[in-house]
Amino acid sequence: MANDRTLHIKIDSETELTLKRLSEIRRKSRGQLVRDAISACYQTASAELPLRQSQALAAYQGGFISIGKLAREMGMHVLQLRSWLEEHGIPQRNVYGDEDAARA
Repeated sequence: MANDRTLHIKIDSETELTLKRLSEIRRKSRGQLVRDAISACYQTASAELPLRQSQALAAYQGGFISIGKLAREMGMHVLQLRSWLEEHGIPQRNVYGDEDAARA
């Protein structure tokens, strides 16, 4: 884990107590609970998507649905989805390619 980084955050007393109780119940460290929460919130792995969204993403990657239809399934605006796809390293299908630009 040479790429681990440390992040210092401030939380209120109530949140700290809640995290402490939850860590005891789940037998996980508070740090792991926070890491899990960040992963869930920002969907850092596309494999963690709900089934319907995962199927829509696969259909988009296979060329079966448009980016607009994918955006609806993901519950995002198309521009938000384009950013999300880029963040997750998923290639975007565009109407034109590099060879089209060369012919213009």
